[in-house]
Amino acid sequence: MKIMSKTPAERFEELIAEKKIAYKKQERLASHSTFRIGGPADLALFPASEEEILFAVRAASDTGTGYLVCGNASNLVFDDAGFRGAVIFTGGFRSLSADGEELTAGCGLPLIMLSKAAAERSLTGLEFAYGIPGSVGGAVFMNAGAYGGQISDVLTSCRMFDRATGSVKTVRNSEMRFGYRTSLAAQDRRYTLLSAEFRLNPGDGAEIRDLMNDLMNRRISKQPLDLPSAGSAFKRPAPDVFAGKLIEDAGLKGCRIGGAEVSVKHAGFIVNIGGATAADVRALCTFVRERVAAASGFDLECEIIFVPEAGKTDGSI
Repeated sequence: MKIMSKTPAERFEELIAEKKIAYKKQERLASHSTFRIGGPADLALFPASEEEILFAVRAASDTGTGYLVCGNASNLVFDDAGFRGAVIFTGGFRSLSADGEELTAGCGLPLIMLSKAAAERSLTGLEFAYGIPGSVGGAVFMNAGAYGGQISDVLTSCRMFDRATGSVKTVRNSEMRFGYRTSLAAQDRRYTLLSAEFRLNPGDGAEIRDLMNDLMNRRISKQPLDLPSAGSAFKRPAPDVFAGKLIEDAGLKGCRIGGAEVSVKHAGFIVNIGGATAADVRALCTFVRERVAAASGFDLECEIIFVPEAGKTDGSI
């Protein structure tokens, strides 16, 4: 009688079940993405603490299970075929503590909640983050920014798991290799971000709230927040050159492939007008890049991350 050995995914699932970490099998990733796109993941995990995130990542590594760690999936497009392995969503880890002018947040805390917490304490520095739909972990990963501010301006340090050594370490701002929409965590996927510490400045609570409301009103008036998207589709090709302006100048507002459309409200966004697939979004991104390059000479780089990424089977976003 032939005894069938367990697959890596089966061994991984056993470990997760024993640890009592919440998970679902064959979960549609579209349900967990701001773009509302994506097929089923073999396993979707919902850890509620740093301990559970660490256990899941270590168990995936130990069993050879492909995995992805992500927060709100607000800049991701999951593949139509789904994800073979485990997607570990960190949204359940929303710890927040304050010590004077410092705030420390778990990686799953929504950035909008972090900026509200700062305002409630009359701390200034995070107003730019009000309305950015990502989590703290995702914001640090991509050095999120808007309206003249960015995460690297206020972050002091991160706690990160290093898969290569199996240890958790504190990484200072100066070691994070921050750049425009990038960081150490984005450049080296052996790291999984667990929490982040921010140092802010005392300010006037009313002025802070007024600025936050002003920035939110600007977003509402200029951005297609009523349709599923992954935020800005392309990075700025140069500091003073805006991708949205290049796309609009190329006559691409309203351009569609399948259910994916270059927003008629803001050309820097690609939106899901109904039934868009990952293939639609990929094709439209390629078309936009080709047209913009022909019209302006600029080669746009996607800010959207397509999952799985070419040549990568595990990592953190």
